[in-house]
Amino acid sequence: MDKSLIRVTFQPMNRWVDVPKGTPLPVAIRLAGIPIESICGGKGLCRKCRVILVQGTCRTEIPEGSHVLPEEEREKGHYLACQVVVTGECEFTIPVESRIDSPKILISSSLKIKEISPVVARFPVEVTPPGDGPASHRSIRLKGYTGRRPEMSEEIHRQILTAREPLLATLLTADDPPKVLFTEPETVSRTRYGLALDLGTTTVVGCLTDLSTGEIVTTGSTLNRQITYGEEVLTRIGYAKTPGGLSVLQKSAAESINAVISAIRQDGKIGRDDIVCMTVGGNTVMNHLLCGIDPGYLEMANAEVSRSPIIQKASGLELGIHPDAPVYCLPNVSRFIGGDAIGDVIVSGILRSKETALIVDLGTNGEIILGNEDWLASVSCASGPAFEGAGITAGMRGMKGAIDHIAISPSDGDVTFSVIGDVPPRGICGSGIIDIASEMVNAGILDFAGKLVASHQKVRSGPEGSEYVFLDEGKNATGHDLVITQRDIDYLVDSKAAACGGIAVLLKKYKVSPAEIRHVYLAGAFGAYTDIKSAINFGIIPEFEHAEYHPMGNGSLSGAYAALMSRACREEADRAASMMVYIDLLVDTDFIEEYSAALYIPGKPYLFPSSAGRSH
Repeated sequence: MDKSLIRVTFQPMNRWVDVPKGTPLPVAIRLAGIPIESICGGKGLCRKCRVILVQGTCRTEIPEGSHVLPEEEREKGHYLACQVVVTGECEFTIPVESRIDSPKILISSSLKIKEISPVVARFPVEVTPPGDGPASHRSIRLKGYTGRRPEMSEEIHRQILTAREPLLATLLTADDPPKVLFTEPETVSRTRYGLALDLGTTTVVGCLTDLSTGEIVTTGSTLNRQITYGEEVLTRIGYAKTPGGLSVLQKSAAESINAVISAIRQDGKIGRDDIVCMTVGGNTVMNHLLCGIDPGYLEMANAEVSRSPIIQKASGLELGIHPDAPVYCLPNVSRFIGGDAIGDVIVSGILRSKETALIVDLGTNGEIILGNEDWLASVSCASGPAFEGAGITAGMRGMKGAIDHIAISPSDGDVTFSVIGDVPPRGICGSGIIDIASEMVNAGILDFAGKLVASHQKVRSGPEGSEYVFLDEGKNATGHDLVITQRDIDYLVDSKAAACGGIAVLLKKYKVSPAEIRHVYLAGAFGAYTDIKSAINFGIIPEFEHAEYHPMGNGSLSGAYAALMSRACREEADRAASMMVYIDLLVDTDFIEEYSAALYIPGKPYLFPSSAGRSH
């Protein structure tokens, strides 16, 4: 080992890394390849990156405005990783609640394509006149192809003219002019594959598809490696402003995608050049960061965003597929309505129906779309990652050890729950958080103004004020009580008011009553795992008494799959992006009124008629 370096060891994974003295601990953790919670991007605000110093030396650097752990925790060697600089050889334990592992990732690719028409096609090659005459006297034609004359490399041109057996040419029709990617003998032609990808803020999910049949051959997923630079998109925009930050984030996105590609290729036993096109569903910031486009202007309200799809070559993004493969990003609409929301539109079929419908996609950021075949309107709300389990004291991602559903008996306060993986719980994920908020209201633990009821037997005074103990330390894997604090409730109420307020703004501006909504499409994990009754009871979404609710899975991935397999779906994506009205809630006067009303549980009586008497 270089004597100028010091060794930092991490338990219980038994990994170490040698770094210079004075290295920030998050840098060492990243170099060791350990994913760790960092919702605030290292600002010391989320308090999720807890570590325990076992031995060795370090110092803390606590920026002004950062949170400080309680003294009793500091005395036990507990630190926030983002506040630690290593000064000598040391060993840290990363506790279970700080680790990111075994995520429960929703993969849904059930969208049916009526007519398969990918942008990559295969045609028989015909050389006239046949024989070995001079190349200048011979012409090359692709049988069955009509369109602009395609271009090809000199090497492919030579292969065709010297071939001794019939060839097939794989043509990329998305380029202008079209381009021949490669040729192969008709007798040994290989399968052409495409990759549809959901580039999420938290996770990256891909499905490998046979372009001839539309069959999904295999899937893969990983965590987005940008997480360690901040979990929220605004935090990453801020990081992109730092020297070299944009390059780091672009590389992290590419590395994440390549990890999925590597797993998929190994599983499918296919070569790099067999994957000849890729489509990506991602929010506006993710699209910018993947393609190396400075996202700084997206911080401005009403920023003008291009609604044309971003298309780049795989080689330019350093992605491990055919170098000339086009990477098509579903088009963006605004700074916070991106290709992932357009994917939701394609999957829902809202543009192919006369009935008015609502799409709700609540993740790290919330996207809400209202409309039908004639019109579309959208808002984005700062729901934050609360509904994904982040920002909550006992919150965690939907992975092994997370409570995903919970019930509280109003009579005696007994708690029953289910846990992902059937293991001792170590936290509660988004669907469980929505359940517990609703159950706390029903059990009289939480009042209509969003305040914990101090007289309840399970409510006590904690380091940050009142807190509700929903699981004692002996009944979980963390070694301490699992609690919901008043601060957590305030965050949840703020998040639910943003979502409900955003929906109310769309209904108000387009003069649509809740009773007129016929279909509600719920995207992502929120739609797949959330109990709708809990979401309505807590006031996240209004009552739509005449609507059918449709969980639609991963709309971003399914939308990318649709764009991969169908030119018609690409045209639909372009139409959706061009016609969609975007209302920026940051500068909308109606939103203040609707948001303020939604701070009560559940909210305005006309939105929640069944609970009207409870709110006031």
